Amino acid sequence: MEFLMTAALFAARLIEVYSFLIWIRIFISWINPYPRPGSMTYYLALAVDPYLNLFRTSRYRIGMFDFSPIIGIGILSIFQSIFTVFGTFGFITFGLILAFILSAFWSYGVSLMIWIGGFSAAFRLIGMLMRSPMMMSDPFQRLSNMIRGCFRRPNEAAVAAIELALLVLLYFVMKNIFAILINLAARIPF
Repeated sequence: MEFLMTAALFAARLIEVYSFLIWIRIFISWINPYPRPGSMTYYLALAVDPYLNLFRTSRYRIGMFDFSPIIGIGILSIFQSIFTVFGTFGFITFGLILAFILSAFWSYGVSLMIWIGGFSAAFRLIGMLMRSPMMMSDPFQRLSNMIRGCFRRPNEAAVAAIELALLVLLYFVMKNIFAILINLAARIPF
């Protein structure tokens, strides 16, 4: 059992390093999307792109943003947590695995989308208040349209402000809901 626990902790550290390399690859790809053969970024791409390619589809793209690396990192995070708990305590339960999945779904999915929507609404609001609307895509277009439908002639700055306020409220409500769900899942005894 001691060997399995040590191997699990080692696997958790390897996943941690690999996740870090993926983050580096993401940031470098913004500057240099096509690395030159023989360069350090080329070898980094050779190491992480095969894993990231497992998740690359048009379903995970919103405008010019590709969220497939975030999904890949989220899945690695789940496995890292499982290996860390098993390596530390020598056991893992279904409840803990479910809690890790919920935690990753919150961290790498729901909260990220709310943050992106909030930044989009904030930038649109700032642009409208400065009288130079910033052209940004609105990831929560349906929410904006619902807000517009509540008013006869809506002021776009007011729509962006209301959308921002609703997204902040949604963030805190969902954060508490996920905290309760994660806590309940972790208590499942089997």
